[in-house]
Amino acid sequence: MGKEKLIPLVAIAVLLIGSLSSIYVYATQIDSESIDIDGQEYSIDELFFIVGEKTIETSAEEIFTGIALDETILYVGISNPEDHDYTLIGSDGYQKTVKWENMENGVLTKERRSIFSELPKAFRVRDIVKIEVN
Repeated sequence: MGKEKLIPLVAIAVLLIGSLSSIYVYATQIDSESIDIDGQEYSIDELFFIVGEKTIETSAEEIFTGIALDETILYVGISNPEDHDYTLIGSDGYQKTVKWENMENGVLTKERRSIFSELPKAFRVRDIVKIEVN
């Protein structure tokens, strides 16, 4: 096979691979407008409208305002919330699991970031897209 036939075939293959990878990324992109809490979808605006705001101070004397995570869990109807652990998952896949006692001292900010008054910064999950009840 000559160069005249090989170059167009390679160009078509590169274009096809690029197109398929773009389709894959678009299809698997996480919806950043909502938060999945125990299998139910909620918008951040809906949660802020329903659940009361709370202000907390961290051990580093930082002050954050958001919605109370414990009240959010109660709002979605989790029975016996103190018997469960909660995994907060960010859009980048970063996740942390906390106990109910931590949820009682935590907030979810308007930017969908978790802040806990008693836990280190490593538990600050950004762009939360899902809260799993374990």
